[in-house]
Amino acid sequence: DVNGIIWTKTKLDYESQNNYTLNISLSDGNTTDYATVFIEVTDVNDNSPVFGIISTTINILENMPVGTSVTSVSATDVDKGFNGLVVYTLKGSEEKMDIDASGLILLKKELDRETQDFYNLTVIASDQGQPMLSTALNLTVIIDDVNDNPPVFSSSRYEVSVPEDKARGSELLTVSATDLDAGANALVKYRIVSQQPSTSSPVFLVNSTTGQLFLSQQLDYETTKQFDVEVEASDGGQPSLSTNTSVVVRVLDVNDNPPKFNQAAYDVFVLENIQKGSPIYSFSVTDEDEVENARITYYLSAEDGDNPYGIQQDGTILANGYVDRETKEKYELLLVASDNGIPQRQNFTYVSIQVLDVNDNAPQFTKAQYAASVRVATAKEGESVLSVSATDLDIGNNSIISYSLMNHSDDFHINNHTGEIILGSNLAHITADTVVTLIVIAADHGVPQLTSNGKLYLFIFLRVNDINDNPPVFSTLIQTKLSLPENADIQDLGTFSATDLDIGDNALISYSLQDDFAGVFYINSSTGKLMTTKSLDREMTDNYELKIIATDSGKIPLSGSLVLSINVEDVNDNPPVFPQKSYSVTVKENEPPHVILNATATDKDIGYNAIIHYTIIGETSFRVGELSGAIATLQPLDYESQAQYTFILKAFNPGEPYLQDTANITDMDFLFLVIVEDVNEEGPVFDKPSY
Repeated sequence: DVNGIIWTKTKLDYESQNNYTLNISLSDGNTTDYATVFIEVTDVNDNSPVFGIISTTINILENMPVGTSVTSVSATDVDKGFNGLVVYTLKGSEEKMDIDASGLILLKKELDRETQDFYNLTVIASDQGQPMLSTALNLTVIIDDVNDNPPVFSSSRYEVSVPEDKARGSELLTVSATDLDAGANALVKYRIVSQQPSTSSPVFLVNSTTGQLFLSQQLDYETTKQFDVEVEASDGGQPSLSTNTSVVVRVLDVNDNPPKFNQAAYDVFVLENIQKGSPIYSFSVTDEDEVENARITYYLSAEDGDNPYGIQQDGTILANGYVDRETKEKYELLLVASDNGIPQRQNFTYVSIQVLDVNDNAPQFTKAQYAASVRVATAKEGESVLSVSATDLDIGNNSIISYSLMNHSDDFHINNHTGEIILGSNLAHITADTVVTLIVIAADHGVPQLTSNGKLYLFIFLRVNDINDNPPVFSTLIQTKLSLPENADIQDLGTFSATDLDIGDNALISYSLQDDFAGVFYINSSTGKLMTTKSLDREMTDNYELKIIATDSGKIPLSGSLVLSINVEDVNDNPPVFPQKSYSVTVKENEPPHVILNATATDKDIGYNAIIHYTIIGETSFRVGELSGAIATLQPLDYESQAQYTFILKAFNPGEPYLQDTANITDMDFLFLVIVEDVNEEGPVFDKPSY
């Protein structure tokens, strides 16, 4: 200005121009003088450091060693001297990283992605001016995964209990393993490493992705009660890391085995004089199941209802009543063994009890007394007078009979074996009509020996004229209650003979039937042999009262009669019959197992031949009571899986021959069906998760 003071006209900027040269002139109007002024601009700290980048993201593997360079940053300051001297500081590294004076960021400690997978760093660049100026740079350091963690199972040991009838393909449990790594290093795959006990085909399969363990083969508790399965979980890293866990599969017993007899049939022998309550035979019955499924209950029955035997629950047969071989020498029994499982299973066998003879019957004469007439005029030594006969209800040596006279007689002798009485002389010393009484002893060969006496009257006449004053008489020892099987063509019932104390024509007997029941029975008029002429049918007539008439040939005939009661024995000639040939029933889905229908068949036979057993063919979702015919579901039905079921219900009896009948539970076309009634349990479902 006019005073010579130099002023700045604008703000000076050291960084733009740090010195100026001014040429100044001085004039008084006449004279001018010149001077040069040098002006140097002094730096002021007015610029902050500047980074070459705004922000960035850096990736580093988690297993990098300490001292590894993470990245390098650089900042500049256009100021000079201390104002332009840049110093770096690092924040947010949590002491894992540090920065040196050049801006190089280095690892200070080891990284672990599973603990922290990224760091937000702030690098501060500061100058050394007064006042100090600084700039911040934000960096994101992402820790990349390294496969340094194996999968870890949620449990070191899994346990599951599975019924042995579990369906193949069923899910048993899910094993689960997690991996702290990321990406492919955390992708877990499952596989079965081993199975104990080992089998030719694996019993279990595991879903490699989900860890679901499935049943591949049918279990059998009786074969294997427990499996130990080792499952491996491996990740997708390179190299792969793996961990194993143990799965214990306990097989639960299901009542899938019926009791088993060690024989199909049994022949048992017992003495007829056995004491009541005495054991006869013990059965060995096994059931491969266990506990209640193997606890056996016995039932012993006779097809004809005659059963003097009982059975204890240990399988021992006892004599509960009086056993008499002469009344019945053989018992055909049915022994049923049932377990106590659900559903109950049964098996049966046939027991034939043969009653052995004991010498408990003395010989019995066919007549209470015998009489014969002998004419002296025609009597000859050695001539037969008559024969006595005794029977013994025992058998074998116990029934072999020997005859003897109680008192010795010179006039009469007896054949020890046949009972024939013969003359010991010509009776010449007899001078008048005489009655001789002989006592005949019949003795068996049993031990101890049993005997009985018969009285014999011998009328010795010098002359005789017989009068028909005695009717034919049947022996009271004749068995009048007989049993015949039905369906046999022609059967011999035996010979039923009567005796007449008269002689000649007065003792000549002919036989007839009062009623032959339309020709069913025939008797030989001369011999008394009785036979059937056609087969019997118990279902038509189960008993006949047959009267045999014996008539002598006297001028005024006399007669006697014998009434036989003939019981017709049942033969298994009728199959079980259902009252209808089809059934239809509706069952709501999801209901617990229960009886849905009681099917009952009938059999015209009786006794064992009328015992009816039931079984289902072609369907495993239902069961039937073997003896009751009650059809029940085995599990809740699912309408969405199957809306109806078809199967055959068979009714049969174990008689000989094997007879059966069936009833269908089938489809709608035949109105034989089990319809599953839908329950509203499912909500609407879209075809696709998104559109």
